[in-house]
Amino acid sequence: MGLVREILPGLFLVDIDHFGEPGLGGAYIFVAGEDVALFDSGTSRAKDRLLQALADLGLSQKQVRWIFLTHVHLDHAGGAGVLIPELPNARVVVHPRGAKHLADPTKLVASTQSATGPRFRFYGEAQPIPEERLHPAQDGETFRLGPLQVQAVDTPGHAPHHLCFFVPERGLLFVGDAAGLYLKGRLLPTTVPPNFDLEAWLGSLARLEALRAQLLLFTHFGPGEPKLLGEYRELLLAWVERVRRHRDRPEEEAVAAILEELESEGWPVGPGVSGDWSMSVRGVLQYLRRKEAGG
Repeated sequence: MGLVREILPGLFLVDIDHFGEPGLGGAYIFVAGEDVALFDSGTSRAKDRLLQALADLGLSQKQVRWIFLTHVHLDHAGGAGVLIPELPNARVVVHPRGAKHLADPTKLVASTQSATGPRFRFYGEAQPIPEERLHPAQDGETFRLGPLQVQAVDTPGHAPHHLCFFVPERGLLFVGDAAGLYLKGRLLPTTVPPNFDLEAWLGSLARLEALRAQLLLFTHFGPGEPKLLGEYRELLLAWVERVRRHRDRPEEEAVAAILEELESEGWPVGPGVSGDWSMSVRGVLQYLRRKEAGG
């Protein structure tokens, strides 16, 4: 696909060329009346692509009122800090637990570097966002976008600071990572360290199903049917059990064994996603250790 794909009238998916590959990561541009919103911002490397997409669509940078961030992991939020100076009327909507990490991203960057290792070079930089441009969103809070409302939905599990955004008039649900990765028509788990929480995630999926959305919009990557929420619940449970079988091995040995299993079963484990699998194994192992320690 090209840089911009129209999903529905007024709703566009921008391929941010995540990890230098198409079809792995994106951000959404949503036009409602004269107002424009971004849903997730990609990494800081996505800035020029997003600004070019706005121009190609004939939209003014002054029309952008909101940048809705599902969470502050740099592949979703790293671009917000470099976009804000270019979007004079925009405010950044983020979970209250994530706002401090956008005002001062020092710890966020260090955590990302620790979690991603050699892949960190793909995540770009993270510029601080002035506090007056940040809006910490409460669960259920709504935001006006032209004639529409955008509702924030607290959805911990992937991270404790995860939000989804629901547009009830259109049945659109921007899921971030709350329903996993959806790559080339296949769901993949994203149970990354340090805060994966199975019980919280199952509760979040139940909340999202209750919204009865008509279309899910994945940051990784593109639109999907609402039934994927239930399918992801089953995948998540099976994934945790798979990792549990290897929990007594050294971490690197467990990662290698599980990647070998996945490849033999026909799962995609190529360069674009092998790092995601590895982080997802580590996230579950950390979760299991916390549970065994009574945490």
